[in-house]
Amino acid sequence: MCGALPAQTVIDPALLATQTVVRGVVTKDGAPVTVGYARLHDTAGEFVAEVPLNQNGEFRFFARPAAWTIKLLVSGGVHQQEVTAEAGDNPPVVFAL
Repeated sequence: MCGALPAQTVIDPALLATQTVVRGVVTKDGAPVTVGYARLHDTAGEFVAEVPLNQNGEFRFFARPAAWTIKLLVSGGVHQQEVTAEAGDNPPVVFAL
């Protein structure tokens, strides 16, 4: 199961012991991209979840430990990165456009 909280929401450390967090940030020319969406896709390419970028260009998903593809839908095109998420809070995926 996958869900999302606003990326600026502080996550209770006890929750991180049982969840997998896939998060990232999107910038263009050093400034946050605030208009757009991040989508989470599984290894078969199936759509799993979508969240809007916040005012800091951030996004966050609660997922399961697995390989994922993050697709960005932003002005100027679609960008994607592959990520392998492990249990707990994972390093942010950085999209520098």
